[in-house]
Amino acid sequence: MKKLLILLLIIGVLIAGVFFYLKLRKSKDFQPAIKQRLSKLVSDASGGLYKLEIENLEIDILDSKLTLVNAHLVPDTAIYTLLEQRQKAPNDLFDVRIDKLSIDDIDITSLATNKNIRLNKLFVDAPEVKVWHKKQPYNIPADSNKTIYQQISKDISSIKVDTILVRNVGFTHYNRLKKDKKSQLKNVNLVFTGLLMDSTTQYDKDRFLYAEDCRISVQDYTINTSDNLYRFSAAMLQIKTRDQVMEMDSISLKPVLNRADFYKKVGFQKDIFDIKIAKMGFNKVEWWSLLAEESFLSSVMSLEDGRIRIYNDKSKQPEGKSRLGKFPHQLLAKVPFNIELDTIRLSNIDVSYEEFNPVSNEAGTISFDNIRGKITNITNNPARIKQDKHSIIDVNAVFLKKTPLKAIFDFDLMSIKSGAFAVKASLGSISNEQLNTILIPLAMVKINSVQVKSVDIAVTGDNYRGNGTVKLLYEDLNITALKNKDDTLKKRSLLSFIANNFIIKKENPEKGEAPRVESGTHQHVAYRSFFNLLWKTIFVSAAKTVGYKAKNKK
Repeated sequence: MKKLLILLLIIGVLIAGVFFYLKLRKSKDFQPAIKQRLSKLVSDASGGLYKLEIENLEIDILDSKLTLVNAHLVPDTAIYTLLEQRQKAPNDLFDVRIDKLSIDDIDITSLATNKNIRLNKLFVDAPEVKVWHKKQPYNIPADSNKTIYQQISKDISSIKVDTILVRNVGFTHYNRLKKDKKSQLKNVNLVFTGLLMDSTTQYDKDRFLYAEDCRISVQDYTINTSDNLYRFSAAMLQIKTRDQVMEMDSISLKPVLNRADFYKKVGFQKDIFDIKIAKMGFNKVEWWSLLAEESFLSSVMSLEDGRIRIYNDKSKQPEGKSRLGKFPHQLLAKVPFNIELDTIRLSNIDVSYEEFNPVSNEAGTISFDNIRGKITNITNNPARIKQDKHSIIDVNAVFLKKTPLKAIFDFDLMSIKSGAFAVKASLGSISNEQLNTILIPLAMVKINSVQVKSVDIAVTGDNYRGNGTVKLLYEDLNITALKNKDDTLKKRSLLSFIANNFIIKKENPEKGEAPRVESGTHQHVAYRSFFNLLWKTIFVSAAKTVGYKAKNKK
């Protein structure tokens, strides 16, 4: 929260300058005295860490207006290094330039008679803020450093401003712990309301930089990922400090390259993501710590009206790199800062996975539409995990455009090393037309007829295997095995005859018998994903139900 404090300090000392100007107004030229006083205030308040340079002050008593032109807050890096050696350095070092700062409707009487400053509106145009951040282990919230009010209270008793408008801020952040990793925000706008700086508010944690509320907004934010494979963008980011709310609109993550160039650059099989979310919101969020990548603390996060598309080309060379330790909860545990998120609410999210099969020379797509539900207890905090070790995903969706789906994922946060998890799911009726959209291109099998009545699934697993139980109820199963000949899928007549007459079981349950419930185990291949393990485990038991013995293939 300290990253904007210096800007507020500048504002305070500039207002102090107005006060001294009015006290010295009998002189013909007040600028040297005011500039000298302002520079002294900044130097004293920062312990010599900063100096203030001002090009020009334009003061109009008749119009009750003050305009500051081209101010520069310059850090002294030698003093900062000395403070680091003494373990007294702040987490952030600033370099701030302000093109123009205007104060309208100054209360001349108040300024001339006492040290209580009262302003209606303050306007700051196009400041450029650079921040070098390094979280110092010796800096704790309850430190002994003086507040900004204490730093200026010798000359000013209180400052009250109804509205502060800060427009078109250029913000550059350097993370010193990550080799000066650079992040930039442009066109940032801030509106402060109800600012009061005095002895009664200096410790008020409900205020943001002494203001009752602040609205922060960023429009049209765009940045490429570090590997330059994707471009992230958001049409709007808005923060409401009083309500502890952060909202983002029209979020997208898109590949920079087309599919051919993407695989040419990475050189192996890799999922390609295309993500678009209409609205993302956070309630009771510690937004400043989140933006600084120090912690992620929030009560509720919501995702609304989203589309997630995933594509993989199996004709490309497998990466061959182990994915052990990369299940969802294992990745959560590896995040290098504290995460405590009570609930993620999902509303109308569509997810599809498209895979190109080089054997059939076709692509098949598995889709889950209108996903709605919640994810609870998303955390890597050891103390919180001791209280509740289960992170639960509980969702409903539509499978293959028509079939209702209910699924519950249970990730064991106490078993990060083994990757233990459990899944339960149930599906309604599925037609052969639905299944053929994925089985023909991916399995080279066409289902001529079947009516799946229901599917109930239970899976437990870890890094090395999945154990599954499937209850698959269906009737009138008949298939055609296919082969690729001259880039055309054609019937394998003999194999189809053998399968339909001697291998597959046409229905479950068979007449007069109880339904078959099959179980099976799949040994996890280290370079395959979590979802590959889940799918393969389900397939083993489902295949046994219809009479086919699945092999554990890589």
